[in-house]
Amino acid sequence: METLFALLIGLLIGSGVFLLLSRSLVRVVLGLAFIGYGGNLAILTVAGLKTASPPLLTLDGPYADPLPQALILTAIVIGFATTALLLTVALRAYQVAGHADVENFGDSLARDPDAPDGLEADPEHQSPDRPDTEVPDHEGEGTLTTDAAPVIADAHEAAESVTNESLPARVASELAAELSGEAHGGRS
Repeated sequence: METLFALLIGLLIGSGVFLLLSRSLVRVVLGLAFIGYGGNLAILTVAGLKTASPPLLTLDGPYADPLPQALILTAIVIGFATTALLLTVALRAYQVAGHADVENFGDSLARDPDAPDGLEADPEHQSPDRPDTEVPDHEGEGTLTTDAAPVIADAHEAAESVTNESLPARVASELAAELSGEAHGGRS
């Protein structure tokens, strides 16, 4: 039985290393998970694959050692949390860079502020992999060069639809109506 488990451990760790060396982020995360599963199985195998009673004083011995099982259970929980974190980081890296190819990330995810080119990480210019769009400024003073330019243009249109005088008057009337309703003992 130990021979079968040794082959299975080798298969899990070997496939994990193969996936870890690939260029896709998801494969890298799966490779790390496979290596963790192989390690858990190795701990179980080293502890011994024998049938023994659980360590309860009401049962006759020999007893099984509970320490490897506790270690494996802890490793499963930590491995699951680490995999979830790595998948979240991989998703964010894909959203920022526009691709999941590890080799092509280069300097696109985080720039060094001390870099000789003087470029820093900027929320408006998150990645050189995604070119910025030029949208005419709503006031006609030039162009906005940012990925958020369409959102800013929509915000300008929404702001122009509400006049400066009507907004405070409307807010004041709604507040007065709410306060007068509370003063009469009820809510409107």
